[in-house]
Amino acid sequence: MNNRINIVLFGIGNVGSALINKVLKERKGLALDNKIDLRFPVITNSSVAFFEKEGVNFSWEANFIQFGIPFKMEDVLHYLHANNISNLIAVDASGDDSLPLDYTKLLKSGFNVVSVNKNATGLPASFKDEVKLAASVHGLEALFIGTPKDSRGEIVQKLYEALVEVAEKQKKLAA
Repeated sequence: MNNRINIVLFGIGNVGSALINKVLKERKGLALDNKIDLRFPVITNSSVAFFEKEGVNFSWEANFIQFGIPFKMEDVLHYLHANNISNLIAVDASGDDSLPLDYTKLLKSGFNVVSVNKNATGLPASFKDEVKLAASVHGLEALFIGTPKDSRGEIVQKLYEALVEVAEKQKKLAA
């Protein structure tokens, strides 16, 4: 049986959409080789979110203007809780300078956090240490992936590898 990992993606720009394409491309191999099923129940940009439709696996709408729903972080957390969605990884592929301030809240809500947000990776080491400590206390992961000189392809590859690493750790914990 495959271990389902639910990714909440914040940021559907170049890196976020490339990550979705990478996961879709690698999905079959991950399921067969690693027994991991990566899903995206929630995808957001800075102001709207797509929530996976009930009864339809792995679907989201592509047109933010027509189908996007304005959201707050509490809406995302409520949706996940109400739908009993677990094994969570929050991926911050946004450029939002306020989202990193929610990392601790996400960790307390059971999320692992993986960030390629330049605003987060550029914060003082004390911030990263605080987030990593919060992750450790909750038995979760908080990874900051530096991106200054990397191409989009390299960033997506690093992000994908980090997701698989966190998913493998979650799979071991579930066993």
